[in-house]
Amino acid sequence: MPMRSFRFPLLAAVALVAIIGAWAMLGRDDGEAGPAAGTAMPPDATGHDISRSTAAAGHAQHRRTRTSDAYLRELMRRYAAETELDKRGALLAILQANPNEEVKAFALALAASRDAAARQEGLELLKAFPLDDAKVRGFLVGQIDQEQDPAMLTKLVDMLSPTMVATEDAAPLVAQLARLREHPDPEVRAASILQSSQWDRGGDLENTLHSAMLDPDPRVRQAAIGGISAERVRSDRLKDMLLAIASDPKTGAEERNRAIFALEGFALNRAEYEVYRQAGRMGEGEEGHGH
Repeated sequence: MPMRSFRFPLLAAVALVAIIGAWAMLGRDDGEAGPAAGTAMPPDATGHDISRSTAAAGHAQHRRTRTSDAYLRELMRRYAAETELDKRGALLAILQANPNEEVKAFALALAASRDAAARQEGLELLKAFPLDDAKVRGFLVGQIDQEQDPAMLTKLVDMLSPTMVATEDAAPLVAQLARLREHPDPEVRAASILQSSQWDRGGDLENTLHSAMLDPDPRVRQAAIGGISAERVRSDRLKDMLLAIASDPKTGAEERNRAIFALEGFALNRAEYEVYRQAGRMGEGEEGHGH
């Protein structure tokens, strides 16, 4: 499984603050929060800052969206009609925080739009739904199958956050990733390698990563090295390739550092350990020279 980042609580807190701000801003439109923008916020009769009332209005709107499907439908209607980017973003944040079947249908419709902006917004909204949902998973597999633009393909592949599903259900997604590992664009290949290492549990992952390590583009090789580390894939030939990458003077600093890190999970004999130590010194020298 992928490594968890210690930054998640901070990112979650930032997202929560953004959502509460969105509720407060939209609450003003509904008459649920006080003064207009730019108006001073005097203390109320009890001496408390009225900004507390604004936060309370945000929480009240949160409760309202949680309990009222009708209100979520109203937000979707407003989102479809809204032209101001800030307000569209605020509405999107609230919808993302309250995923239900109607929001999912709305997201799928947006993501299938021919309008590029609407499509992007729909894909963002779809991130609120896990891929054990057959409709969401099937939609993304279909989009990947049809997409021709490498940048959009990379975005779609990056959306395939791993989750537990039956191998039969994962098979169409795994097949698309296998196809994209041969794509002419290196960013697409790299993204596909990363996701294959997490989705293709029934396949020959060692062979997939070994092939990617032979790729001429360092981004693809780095993705393969990341898969070796994250999934703890071990073999003598992978170890030999990591040692060769780490010790090659032509290897870039980022790729060398990743190879050194991956080697820490392998058993090394004395000769291999010496290669590993020398590669570490090369990496330290590159950092010292600002490379």
